[in-house]
Amino acid sequence: MVCIDGMTKRRAFRGRLRLVTGLLGAAIAWSGQALAQSSSDELARSHFESGAAYLEESDYDNALKAFQKAYDLSKRPEILLNIATVHERKAELGQAVEALQQYLSVAPPGDERLAAVKLRVQNLQKRQADEKAAVPSALPPASAQSSSPPPAPTPAAPAPTPATHHGSRLPAFIVLGVGGLAGGTALVTGIIAKSDYDDAKKTCSPACTDSQLSAGRTLALTSTILTGVAIVGVGVGVTLLLTSGSDPAQLGAAPRLHFAAAPGAARADATWSF
Repeated sequence: MVCIDGMTKRRAFRGRLRLVTGLLGAAIAWSGQALAQSSSDELARSHFESGAAYLEESDYDNALKAFQKAYDLSKRPEILLNIATVHERKAELGQAVEALQQYLSVAPPGDERLAAVKLRVQNLQKRQADEKAAVPSALPPASAQSSSPPPAPTPAAPAPTPATHHGSRLPAFIVLGVGGLAGGTALVTGIIAKSDYDDAKKTCSPACTDSQLSAGRTLALTSTILTGVAIVGVGVGVTLLLTSGSDPAQLGAAPRLHFAAAPGAARADATWSF
């Protein structure tokens, strides 16, 4: 009878231990993935803000590079609208059309900007056709080309300082969550260990064997370790929370769409904040 009771308790202990280990492993894996995603989004936002600063200074080459890096990191379709705007201001109508068509291919079906973007593509294609038709008549004679002096170079605008970005508090919340989960699990395993100790005290005290007490001792040790993990996690999370900051004017902001229409022309630009 004692052997059967001991085997039943050991099986129950193994099941509880597997549950605790699985919960802790899942929490650690999720926190690692969330940290990696947060780092990628922070870097993408830094490039995006730099691109916006370059665009404000009419430094289109650097603006295009920064927006492209931001899109490669985040794959946000709205950034393609900014890329198209830079190409259009550089008079690169073909590349602008390609960026807008790429946006149409990756944007969600219910996107409210689809109609405006399609109209913008049509207007750019019409401008392309008009420019191609006007090229032969716009070229001056060869003698005039050879005698006219070359145009004076335009001084380059100074490169703006890349915009700084505020640190994200997401890592702090993740570490605090892991600490809280470890603390809750430590409490559960402590209660189970106390229950096993009371059962052993009732059934075999004072002549309990090591096998009868091993389940309670292991759970008690597990509870102690998880308590340490919880204390460290909460301490690190609070430290990260106090040393990081966020700008409520930028984080979580929705994209802004500017649309203008005129007889025979329409234009839509999007400004996106991460």
